[in-house]
Amino acid sequence: MTGHSGFIAAALFAGAVVTTGCSNDGKATTAKSTKPDATVPQTAATSYVPDSPVAPIAPPKPLTFGDGEAAYHAGNYAEATATFTRLTEEKPKNAWGHFMLGLSASKSGDTTTAMKAFDEALRLDPKHVKSLINSARLLIDQKKPDEALPRLDHAAMLEPDSSDVQRLFARAYLAQGKEDEAISAYEHAIELNDQDAWSHNNLGLLLLEQGRASEAVALLSRAVELRKDVAVFSNNLGMALEHTGKFQDAAASYRLALDAEPSNMKAKRNLARVEQIKDVPKSVEVSAEEKSITPGPDEQAGLR
Repeated sequence: MTGHSGFIAAALFAGAVVTTGCSNDGKATTAKSTKPDATVPQTAATSYVPDSPVAPIAPPKPLTFGDGEAAYHAGNYAEATATFTRLTEEKPKNAWGHFMLGLSASKSGDTTTAMKAFDEALRLDPKHVKSLINSARLLIDQKKPDEALPRLDHAAMLEPDSSDVQRLFARAYLAQGKEDEAISAYEHAIELNDQDAWSHNNLGLLLLEQGRASEAVALLSRAVELRKDVAVFSNNLGMALEHTGKFQDAAASYRLALDAEPSNMKAKRNLARVEQIKDVPKSVEVSAEEKSITPGPDEQAGLR
């Protein structure tokens, strides 16, 4: 039995030698088994992480009429048009919203939307004077004075003391070739409101075209006195002064126009011309292109 037990021990030792070896650094390493390792499925350790609190998404700020008017006054007419379009969809029975849409669209050059908006405001409120005035102005600009006059008649009935209405009457008459009626309407506008700079300007230019330069100087001087920030007034006064032979005064007026609007090409050309004049000519001819009788955006009536 002893010999047999020794043989078994030797065999076991030999088996151990076969399954172990030495690494290059002399340390024992375990030989790899030729059988594939049994795969023991393991579950990764997980820990509970509470959800982070999520701030609620604030609803979009509702648009207000104040937002639209702010955009309009800032000169962002496309934004104002978009704002009032949405507001009129939300509140279709608000005449003021349609009026402001018309005013904004008109400034943006979208005359079709503007006229539709003014007409809708008048459908909701036939006595909405500002819609009457501004739709009439739009028609005059489109060379449709015959269509503008009934609206002005209605506006004059509602606000007989409005210089805006009388000024637009004058423009409509002038578009029809009725100069005498236009002059009377401008004079009436000035009687109603001596602060109406555009009526002074327009009447002054009309008289200048009729050869009444001295009368034109007085009216245009008043327009400049009221609104030095409007370059066309100073430019027009310069032309009237040229016609009376006051070239240094004319040059000063053109420079004032350029102070108000440095890029004004009419004033630049007029100043360059008058600075070359040394002798007083018998007559001074100023091309129609250098005149500024068509009221620009500053002639818009007050919003309220």
